Amino acid sequence: MNPLPLVQGKGITVMEGVLAGAPAYFLYPAEKVERCVLVLHGYGGSKEEMLALGLSLSRAGWAACLPDLPGHGAHPLPLTGDSARAFAAELKKYSFAAVVGHSLGGRIALHLGLKPLCLLSVPREACFAGRKSELLALLRARRVRETRPYAGLEEALAALEPLWPDPPVLLLHGSRDLPTCLAAAQEGCARGWEVAAIRGAGHLDILWASESTAILISWLKRWLKCP
Repeated sequence: MNPLPLVQGKGITVMEGVLAGAPAYFLYPAEKVERCVLVLHGYGGSKEEMLALGLSLSRAGWAACLPDLPGHGAHPLPLTGDSARAFAAELKKYSFAAVVGHSLGGRIALHLGLKPLCLLSVPREACFAGRKSELLALLRARRVRETRPYAGLEEALAALEPLWPDPPVLLLHGSRDLPTCLAAAQEGCARGWEVAAIRGAGHLDILWASESTAILISWLKRWLKCP
């Protein structure tokens, strides 16, 4: 029996590789392109979780790179302040056309200082209010390799000081998002970023909301020229 392809899409090639010491997916449109968008997943996520967004970016004409963050997926290192800082330092060695980051990935994106920058439900600080059972379901600490639940997250957020750059920055948040993410949205508004609330979305399902993808792709097209 012949093996099935990893991903079968219209003119899109998906390859596995390594970026900044992390296992990663690389998505390429049918046409040859030189511009690549970095896509960073959130706490408790993985590169697989961002494939739908990566495919949308490639359909729009860009290459996309989706790495695993430390402590997540197949990344060899646990999540700590040092591993997050080292990962960000390695990412700075590459030339990306734009960066998209969700949750913890958004904080790494903020630390990189690259623009155009697209943020999804990014936390302003390591302050997560709520019942423990709700936070475990929402933040998915059991999927993260760290010394104890949330310890690596707190260390990483403390180590990755956000640069809060000037525009162009797009920040999307869910109308039912975490309070710390709503606080980041207020900070973005004060700095002149383009900020939009996705109605009915929470901290996780904002990733798969069609409105999120449509806004993000449209916004990037304003700042990046498709081939």
